[in-house]
Amino acid sequence: MATAIFSSPIKKLRGETVSLTSTASHLLFRPGYHEVLMYNTSAWRMSLVPRLQSVVYYNGTTYTHYETQGIDRDDSTHVPLDAMATTHYLYLGTTGPVRGFYFNVDTSNKNDNAATLDWEYCSAISAGVATFTDVAGDSDGTDSGGDTLKQDGLYSFTLPTTVAGHVTLLGGGDLHWYRFKPSAQLSAIIDLIDIIPAAEDTNYSYQEPGQSYQFSLNIDYCGAFELIRDTADGTLRVTWIKH
Repeated sequence: MATAIFSSPIKKLRGETVSLTSTASHLLFRPGYHEVLMYNTSAWRMSLVPRLQSVVYYNGTTYTHYETQGIDRDDSTHVPLDAMATTHYLYLGTTGPVRGFYFNVDTSNKNDNAATLDWEYCSAISAGVATFTDVAGDSDGTDSGGDTLKQDGLYSFTLPTTVAGHVTLLGGGDLHWYRFKPSAQLSAIIDLIDIIPAAEDTNYSYQEPGQSYQFSLNIDYCGAFELIRDTADGTLRVTWIKH
């Protein structure tokens, strides 16, 4: 097992499990924790994911920030997309390039209107003015019966090759920026419990079966794990460590 680099004593431990299948799982870091210990009896694979640093909703007039609500892993808080109109945008700023976002949608407050999402990425910036370009290869895992954001799922797209990095927008720091708007107005109440960036590719690392892996978390750059089985389904045991 890896040795922790922290010299301070442990203050708190918290555990959970993740079911590993052939479909990737997306696990946000637990806020306030510094290390993680992982164990699975079967071989498994993993990627570290850039941190979602900025979440900003634009309603045509006002920009409202929801950074904490988007990544706090608290079911009682959420990013509201209530009656989101075709002129409204949700801006997402990440510390690195991503190929999409996983949405944890409230099971009661979800979209029931027929609509798709129009996604763009910041491809350039000049004199403080950002240029946004349509993404390609869209695949909407949140769609059900033609209604986007109706269920939990990954909205993925082809990793842009010209995404502008280290762009400062909306008070969010030097980030990679993505945004979306709906093709039609969404339902009156929509709650996004979590928003998790997807890894830039699926070249996941390999973890051996029956071995513990302990990591110190780089919370300035990374914000989540993308996890998948290798050859067989399994249950990943996750222990979060706070110093």
